[in-house]
Amino acid sequence: MGRMEYNWGYDAALFKPERWLKDGLFQNSSPFKFTAFQAGPRICLGKDSAYLQMKMALAILCRFFKFSLVPNHPVQYRMMTILSMAHGLKLKAVRCL
Repeated sequence: MGRMEYNWGYDAALFKPERWLKDGLFQNSSPFKFTAFQAGPRICLGKDSAYLQMKMALAILCRFFKFSLVPNHPVQYRMMTILSMAHGLKLKAVRCL
């Protein structure tokens, strides 16, 4: 559901973090659009903890490293039950001084 055009528009397959920003502030989308953590009365109890851990890990990594895609590496999704990268996601990490 995370890449379905009827949910996200014609550019659903593109990585566009700005689609969740409005006037520079994060705007939640309906949890019924992307059900990784379910929605409604059966919402995952660990969702908030998972988001917090993800944000903490990214904040630490982004403080010490600069990331960029490896040139000419194909970025394609493999459509399966669990969405994964067809060729992996090769990045170059450079330590910030």
